[in-house]
Amino acid sequence: MKPRESAPPPASGSSLLQLVSEHAITNLLPVMALRPARLVLVRHADSKLEAAVAHLRAVIPVLAQNPAFKGYQPKIGELVLNSTSPEIAEARDLIARELVASPGMVVNFTGGTKQMSIGAHLAASVFGRASFACDPAADRLADAHTGRHERWPDIETLTKHFSVRLLLAVQGRSLDEFRSETATDAMRAFGLKAFELRNQNGQALDVLNKALRTHFYTSNGRLPQEPEELKTLLARPFMVLGDPVRFYLTAAATAGLVRSEAQGWRLLAQPERRSIERVLHLINNGWLELAVMDCLLRNPRYQDSLWSVEPVRLNNGDPADADILCLDTRTVSLRLISCKVVLTRSPAEQLEIIADRARRLGGAACTLVVLKPTQGQESLLRSEARRLGIDLAIEADEIVKAFAPHVK
Repeated sequence: MKPRESAPPPASGSSLLQLVSEHAITNLLPVMALRPARLVLVRHADSKLEAAVAHLRAVIPVLAQNPAFKGYQPKIGELVLNSTSPEIAEARDLIARELVASPGMVVNFTGGTKQMSIGAHLAASVFGRASFACDPAADRLADAHTGRHERWPDIETLTKHFSVRLLLAVQGRSLDEFRSETATDAMRAFGLKAFELRNQNGQALDVLNKALRTHFYTSNGRLPQEPEELKTLLARPFMVLGDPVRFYLTAAATAGLVRSEAQGWRLLAQPERRSIERVLHLINNGWLELAVMDCLLRNPRYQDSLWSVEPVRLNNGDPADADILCLDTRTVSLRLISCKVVLTRSPAEQLEIIADRARRLGGAACTLVVLKPTQGQESLLRSEARRLGIDLAIEADEIVKAFAPHVK
């Protein structure tokens, strides 16, 4: 992994007047670029911009945890235009008064309405103050030539300091709202071996899934409730024959999921339903997440990858599928990756679910991975994914191409 470039040095005593945008990243990047000691946020009366200000205030302490911005704590002020569509003159005069009181203040006129931007530009021109527009699509801060400024940092340099926690904070979310697990070396090695064996011997290994279900679940498809019953199940080995299964379970044993005994194999879990279900999930399906996670950790495109991410359950106890969450440096956004060996829902329903999760994360990019679609599912998946703007990786070759470290 390449070392991250350092952030621009703090501009001691500097100040920035910034029109607030609805787009959180557009608000954050100029602050990272200039690191002003004083930040004045200008917005109109729309509640969306009020929320954007609150999110930006909340993200500053998270940014200050980054080594390149360690301890950064600007003084933040706020100016509010009482209309949701203020006139050019109204915005110009408000900003002009602030510029008179703050010699050397730089102006960012990217946010607000078009009339507000024009007003801010006019005020900067009258007082000869440096001003710019933030253009994330072009990776630059565009100089408006209203005053002198030595150099505007390029956005690509700034985004190297992004993290999952920071991008969540920009959307008004906290990483503390989610739980995740550590994908150890042994677990990821099992995932890779399982990927290889499942791809080569899928039908033979389906026998293992059926054997585990028969062994642990009752006729109504549920685990027993009582701890003593669960202890009895865990103490009784299960037997599945054949080399593919033996190779597969040997890899699972290395990851601490099962143990080989004279009478067969025993599941290594606590006599609790959640613990047993977790181990069974990893053996039957969760290995695909581990295989993908291993690729992500070795691919410089993906940073700060978190495995088995799910919302912390609130009082309503709503269940949630676990996913992978990471920073995709190519799209400079959060990426949500959902891995399914087979689909248990219709393609349209599965894609809508992941699209909804992405929206809840502020519009994260997302990828659905499906190893073994059934006949007719692939065309439906591709058409629905195009409609929803979701990336797909279907079957082994596409999964390798999407995530392998050598992919550019």
